[in-house]
Amino acid sequence: MLRTTHGSTQAAALVTITDGTVGVTPGGISVPGASTYARVRADFLAAGLGRIVELSRWGSDSELVPVDLRLTRQRTDDATTRSVARELATDPNRPAQLSFDGGLARLRARAADLAAATLAHEPQRVLPALVGAGPGTTPAGDDIVVGCHAALAVLGRMDAAFRLSEATEPLLAATTTASRHYLEAAASGRFSEHVHTLVAGFVQGHDADRMLTEARRWGATSGVDLLTGLAATLQFELATRRERGAA
Repeated sequence: MLRTTHGSTQAAALVTITDGTVGVTPGGISVPGASTYARVRADFLAAGLGRIVELSRWGSDSELVPVDLRLTRQRTDDATTRSVARELATDPNRPAQLSFDGGLARLRARAADLAAATLAHEPQRVLPALVGAGPGTTPAGDDIVVGCHAALAVLGRMDAAFRLSEATEPLLAATTTASRHYLEAAASGRFSEHVHTLVAGFVQGHDADRMLTEARRWGATSGVDLLTGLAATLQFELATRRERGAA
C-alpha cells in the first residue's frame, strides 16, 4: 500500500499494488505478469515509503483496465450457508496442538454477535471489541467486519450496512493503515477480488471444504476471518427468515 500520483495529478492516495495471485483490491492495481510486477515493486522500493512515484510511464507497455468491485444483492444457497457455518465452528485455522491462538477463537466467536447487533441496528455494541483486534496486517477483527459488510451487500441490507459504517468510522484510528483502507472500501460497497470469489461460492452452492480451501489462500488467517464474518451474517439472516416463516 503506497502513496502515489498519476501523471499531473497531485492528490495523494493509498494504492495497493498486487500480483495476479492476489488479484484486484479496492483502489489498487493488479499486475499479472511476474516480470512487470517485479519492476513495479522495484520502483516503489527504490523511492522509499511515503515518497511520490510517477505511474504514467508504466502505461507504455500495459493497459490499465478498470474493474467494478462493488457487490450487489444476490440470492445465496441456504445449504452452503449452513454447512460453511458448521465447518467454521470447528475453528479450522488453529492446529489442535496450539494452546494459544492469538485470540482468534475469541474474536471469531463474536462474529455472530456482530451479525445480530448490526441487523438490529446496534453494531456499536460489538464493534469496539473487534476493530483493530487480533493478529495480522489487517487485524482479524477487522476482517470479520469486512465479511459482515460483504454479507449485508449481498443481502441488500443497505440500511444495516450504513449503520455499520457509521459506527466503525470513529474506531478507525485504532487499526492499521491497510485495514482502514479495506474498511473504508467496504463501507462504500467495494471488496477485493477474493471476497467476490467467496460470495460466488455461496451463490453457486459450493461445498464447505471448497469454501474453506479458497479462504485459506488469503493471508495467514485473513481469508478465514473474513469468511467467518460473511457466513455468520448470512446464517443469522437465514435463521431470522426461518423464525418469521414459522411464526
